[in-house]
Amino acid sequence: MSSSQPATPPPPPPPDQDDGNSSTSDNPDIRQQVDQGRGTLKKLQLMIPGLRGYRSKEDIRVSDDLLRNQISDKIDLAKANLEGIRKQMVLAADFNNLSTVGSLISQFQQFSGEIRHSQQGYSGFAATFSFDDARLNKLYEYDYDFVNAGMALLNNTMPPNLAYDPTNTASVQPQLQRLQGLLSDFKIKWSQRIEAVENILQAPQK
Repeated sequence: MSSSQPATPPPPPPPDQDDGNSSTSDNPDIRQQVDQGRGTLKKLQLMIPGLRGYRSKEDIRVSDDLLRNQISDKIDLAKANLEGIRKQMVLAADFNNLSTVGSLISQFQQFSGEIRHSQQGYSGFAATFSFDDARLNKLYEYDYDFVNAGMALLNNTMPPNLAYDPTNTASVQPQLQRLQGLLSDFKIKWSQRIEAVENILQAPQK
């Protein structure tokens, strides 16, 4: 008489695995947006040390003030560089270029004050902004373009990009024209930044 064999117990269930149904894993576009946003913010933080980002109301206020003030400081440095060039022109009695440099200095001073004392910033949408990654990334991109434009303006007021030769006064004119173009581009980037914030304020919240 054969004895009955005990039933083989079922195998244990496999360990839990990511089934790919998380909000980011099932949507590579979202993952890409998050990664891009982090990358742009990191680059911004390298150029503007101490920048926190825009994840909370306090971060918005602090980061916006920090960014605007530091960029205004760079415009002031660029203005000081131009004032040095103007002094050289005075010593050379170069009245042909003095008016051009004087106009640029005035525009730099006005634009620096506009940025530093602007009430736009990000404080206006702190109470209503939903902080989704796509919108944050757009803001970081506009800020990155804006900061880059400020850096370019400053760099082009320093040697060798801007140098005055009193024996060849006409040689500075293309450099001054380039500065005028960079300033115009910088103002466009500033307007785009303001417009981006206004669009977010007006956009329906999800």
